[in-house]
Amino acid sequence: MDKKPLIAVSICAVILLILASLTNVVGYQTVQSSNLKTINKEANQKELLFQTIVDIANNKEIQQVILKSQISREGFFNPDVKFPILNTPVFTKNQLKQMYFIGLLLSKIISKSKMHSLLEQHQMIPQGLQKEIPAVIENDVSIKGELTQLSNSNCNCGDNSGVTVWHFPVICTILAIILFFLTFIVLYLHVGTTIFTIIGTLFFEIFKCNGI
Repeated sequence: MDKKPLIAVSICAVILLILASLTNVVGYQTVQSSNLKTINKEANQKELLFQTIVDIANNKEIQQVILKSQISREGFFNPDVKFPILNTPVFTKNQLKQMYFIGLLLSKIISKSKMHSLLEQHQMIPQGLQKEIPAVIENDVSIKGELTQLSNSNCNCGDNSGVTVWHFPVICTILAIILFFLTFIVLYLHVGTTIFTIIGTLFFEIFKCNGI
């Protein structure tokens, strides 16, 4: 019996098995690489967003705009008003990350729908500030550049389910988590209104996360 055809078939089978295993490995590595790129993109987006918030919060002109609004509405009785008059605090990225972490824990306990409902119910930002803060940002080259970078990473994700669509999903989710935490702080402890105003303006006015 001629063994040559049997040897040829065996060689072909081995080659096919090797090619199949290589394809699986390449496919797995491609998926891994794609997932890694997505994770890195979201991490970079989050860091840029944090830096942008810190820059806005420490902007002297924006601080003055918010302070004037608070004095006209609440006088000097609010702790957030009295302290900045004596010494303007510097807001840090670490403080922001702590707020995000606590907000993240809260968001695990309370449903997203209830969280969104709470955010839309308590838009405690005066109409004047909603226009003044974006106007100051528009004239600040550095902050405007950061916001442009963030806006260029948008995702026009369609959704026909009737649920509010966020065109900046990563940004809006991060802002919602921080704003959710700040809502409790402002409502029950009556502190943190300055940073609440800034985050709220970004959430509702700059990135239109409420779907309006």
